[in-house]
Amino acid sequence: MVQVLKEELRQSILRAAQEEFLQYGYKGASVKRIAEQVGVSVGNLYRYYAGKEILFDSIVEPVFRELELVIANHDQRPHQNENIFELVVQALTDLVGKLRKPLLILIDGSRGTRHEDAVHLLHKTMSDNVAEHLAAYNAKKGKQAYSEQTAWPVAVAFMQGYFEIIRHRSDSEDCKKTIQQYVAFWYEGLREFM
Repeated sequence: MVQVLKEELRQSILRAAQEEFLQYGYKGASVKRIAEQVGVSVGNLYRYYAGKEILFDSIVEPVFRELELVIANHDQRPHQNENIFELVVQALTDLVGKLRKPLLILIDGSRGTRHEDAVHLLHKTMSDNVAEHLAAYNAKKGKQAYSEQTAWPVAVAFMQGYFEIIRHRSDSEDCKKTIQQYVAFWYEGLREFM
């Protein structure tokens, strides 16, 4: 019974911290306010999480790893070419459905942490992925129709659009529908590279 209560408290701390980081970002967040929200002392909170950065990492690291895997490995899953659109939409909407708030914290509230370059790293992962598709397209056409430098702005534009949807579509169904339309728009233009 005591173990269950400890896990409940740990989860309460994470939920309160998530709301704090969402509202104030890492720099403006207060461990004291988090502890007050949960109804524990700051000292007791530190028994669960040894510091503000460890608490922050507990919230954002899972979403960063998950999004990085979605971007890097979307074409590693067995599928037929016609289903790639549905797979990409499903992966991106599942991520938002489960981890919207931590993702917002990662992209907008990481300043002052070791994650402050997370958006850049995600852009890089997406750019590498796009560059692979451009190279495959060039090989298929037998000429260099697109240079590797094209991958970066395409990747940044796609990711920033995705982030904007997450920021402005809090209703999960509305968010999912918007992501579907957004990916469809990109997919129609890029499907030759797939």
